[in-house]
Amino acid sequence: MLAPPVAAQAQDSSPAITWEECPAQVNLDNAECGRIDVPTYYSNPSAGNISVGFVRVKALDQSAKRGVLFGNPGGPGGDAYLYAANDQAFAWPEEIRQEWDFVGVQPRGLPGSTPVECTAPGGNMFDAMVNMGAYIRNSCEKSTPGYTNSLTTENTARDWEMVRQALGEEKLSVMGLSYGTFLGSTYATLYPEHTDRVVLDSAMKPSAAWNGILASQEAGYHNALHDFFGWVAENNATYKMGTTPLAVYERWSRVVAREAGVRPTALPPKAKIGDLPPGLEFAGQPGADIMTATGPLRVQAENLRDSALNPGANQTYSVTLSLTRGLIPIATEWDALAKHINGTERLDETAAELSTEELQQQQAQLLQGQSFQNLVICNENTVPADYAALPAYVWSNYVVGDVFTAPPAMFASGAACNGRGPITKNPTLNGSGLEVRPLQINATGDPQTPYRYHGEMARQMNSHVVTVHGPGHGHVAAGNEVVDDIVVDYLRTGTTSVNSAPGLH
Repeated sequence: MLAPPVAAQAQDSSPAITWEECPAQVNLDNAECGRIDVPTYYSNPSAGNISVGFVRVKALDQSAKRGVLFGNPGGPGGDAYLYAANDQAFAWPEEIRQEWDFVGVQPRGLPGSTPVECTAPGGNMFDAMVNMGAYIRNSCEKSTPGYTNSLTTENTARDWEMVRQALGEEKLSVMGLSYGTFLGSTYATLYPEHTDRVVLDSAMKPSAAWNGILASQEAGYHNALHDFFGWVAENNATYKMGTTPLAVYERWSRVVAREAGVRPTALPPKAKIGDLPPGLEFAGQPGADIMTATGPLRVQAENLRDSALNPGANQTYSVTLSLTRGLIPIATEWDALAKHINGTERLDETAAELSTEELQQQQAQLLQGQSFQNLVICNENTVPADYAALPAYVWSNYVVGDVFTAPPAMFASGAACNGRGPITKNPTLNGSGLEVRPLQINATGDPQTPYRYHGEMARQMNSHVVTVHGPGHGHVAAGNEVVDDIVVDYLRTGTTSVNSAPGLH
């Protein structure tokens, strides 16, 4: 049975802060780091405490301070220290740095707070494949018993409230990115009397948490991938990879095949007349439409052919493929990705300089982060499994290794949480108790929180929506000066009349 949300209650006294040295990812001189003890389970305080770490970057001009921002960069599993206190990762507007204290509360379960440890095997390899949810939970429970069920959005929002009290702030404002929009809105729903401004950057669809969120990203990523190939084609004078999206795709595909031994199976973009083979130009657009219709089968067949010729090869071994999936949501990185693909400025040269120990450490951190995300998602998943997606999951994950299809199919099919059901139900978001209307920003070309689903959070939170017409996931402190100006004005005044903004491409 799902545990209902616990009514928000005021604490008898503010928790004590232990100030400490900041972790390595914090690079701002005026950042200060601390931690507090909070209940592992707010519904059962006698179950013991955990530690929650946070970073505060004070407003540079304290005489002009307007308030305190609590931020979360998404995930679940994004690093709050990096979000709030690393100027190489996020370019926060100078006005925000001057006028607002910025606090990043590290989510419970991540390093910096009491981490969940998931190194012990929770079964055998068969269990890991067919009962992934149970396997991961059992792995984490072996090392941190009694902790995994506490990793929920609601508990993390309550941790924010404890930090607010510890800092002695009457109200906090929210700066949430992606999953951070869900977390921040949960806080605002539970504690409207302590919530001031709310910025929801790339808002997700609450009722799709979580299988539906991940499932929606397959089409989102393919659309964004095609937008990228189209942008490169439009700038062929710079990148020299082809004048049509399909031509750029083919150039990219050959790079992946050279690295991995097999061609990728990502959905090709639509063909244009210029893509027709020499001598077949007379076929015109109908011929190009035939190329488009047969494209998905063609790339699958080419992948299987290459696999037969190169036993053991798999597209997931391609650095370029991994970089593409990672950088497609970040519009400011498209130039670097295009130069990597055409070979003028490779992005993997730095990785080649890492020692074996450093690479192993990175892999361990990645595995730990994936386990944490699985715990949160499976703890509060509300979307039933779609067993019709199982064949796509098995094919994309175990046969061809398609990084754009496998993760969405894994969650849509229910495979990610197999063997373990949800243990809680998050509060229904509600912004009706807020004095200041939230500001919500969503982009038409966002692969991770697709624009078509932005309306639900806007209705629940009564948000004013600004539509960014362009690609990318995350638009505040990401190089879009128009968006930054809108956000600064909103934070200062509590309102905005702007409804749209240009994207970066």
